[in-house]
Amino acid sequence: MRSINIGSVAILGVPIDNVTMQQVLGAIECSIDEGGFHQIATANVDFLINSIHDLELKEILSACFLVLPDGMPLVWASRLMGASLQERVSGADLVPRVIEMAAVHDYSIFLLGSCEASSRGASRWISQHYPTVRTVGRYCPAYAELEEMDHEDILLQIEAAGPDILLVAFGSPKQEKWLAMHRHRLRVPVCIGVGGALDLLSGQLPRAPGWMRDHGLEWFYRACHEPARLGWRYARDASGLARYLTAQLAATAAQHKRISLNSLTEETIGAATVLHVCGSLTGAPVGDFEREAKMAVGAGHHLVLDLASTTYLGADALGAFIHLGSAARQHNRELWLTGLRPFLCRLLQATQLEASFRIAPKVADALRRMAPAEMRMCIETGSDWAACRIGGRFIPLDRDAADGVCRQILEMIDHHAFDPAGTPSELAVHGNAI
Repeated sequence: MRSINIGSVAILGVPIDNVTMQQVLGAIECSIDEGGFHQIATANVDFLINSIHDLELKEILSACFLVLPDGMPLVWASRLMGASLQERVSGADLVPRVIEMAAVHDYSIFLLGSCEASSRGASRWISQHYPTVRTVGRYCPAYAELEEMDHEDILLQIEAAGPDILLVAFGSPKQEKWLAMHRHRLRVPVCIGVGGALDLLSGQLPRAPGWMRDHGLEWFYRACHEPARLGWRYARDASGLARYLTAQLAATAAQHKRISLNSLTEETIGAATVLHVCGSLTGAPVGDFEREAKMAVGAGHHLVLDLASTTYLGADALGAFIHLGSAARQHNRELWLTGLRPFLCRLLQATQLEASFRIAPKVADALRRMAPAEMRMCIETGSDWAACRIGGRFIPLDRDAADGVCRQILEMIDHHAFDPAGTPSELAVHGNAI
């Protein structure tokens, strides 16, 4: 689950995070302190068009820690939908800033992918501009399709280097799929798919002048320098954007007139939390809505969004829906949308989200069709404290009581984990060893 509270805007089914460069750098710093695995994608129009026909890519982007708006067309599109992204955050601009941050905080970096000349040139650029940065490894595997790559060789090199930041330049969608494929093996806090950023950093490809970047014309500059590779791709992307984005804009405009959120009410029914959204959901209320919903999922509940009285869903609300769906899957829970009137059904279809959610006519239908929620339990301890977490309840314990609870659980597992026929029972205990 995302450990930051940043809003996003759904454009053609992809949640684009509404962040500034400084916010991204702050999130990266927090992620390194936190540890674990955080995947960052730098999305442009090509990502969006590919994701329409590549459901695996769409799911990966929905689960990413951050999806950055790498391209002014995304910013312009968000403005047209009334949920404006703050600024463009391109991979080409982000990589030098990340390297600068690494120099300040003593983070280590591993360069993966691109060609040997670009990788070597990028490493040389880092040494010249930030000599204190630890580039702990770089590797350019021979080109191969994703399924034919020597994944073990690459992973062993990364594991031996132990970097804080991994910059992957395989190109999209290969780099996004490679990172998602190995998310449970990679012990790198921050992994960023950087596309051609190493080519630009090394000087193998020229960067557009500042005035062209400021006016959203970098794509034109790149097309002029690489017409054979980029000409057809840009033409296809422009055609796809005109076709699909026009439909999303029309469906957004066809909703009822936007008004303030009248109410957001919550009720718990069995193993599910039902959120009733009345009126318009866009702007500032989206943050409160997403926090409430994530708390319910974190407490082990299925989630039902009752939209029978909803008059307007902004692109930012749809972005929150996508993240909630990803969070529910991570917790092995379900997210249902109910009460959708025809204009909301058309909006989901135009936004390429129709297949992303479970949908039922009424709340009762969703409750009847969802799977029973397993009650999860864990024991958490520190040097002088202990607590028992059951679902969303947090019960303080003293150490002796925690020891006793653990002994009882182990006895239950020993005697009841299997029934006489040898099949597993429904007992499920999730705990941390004391």
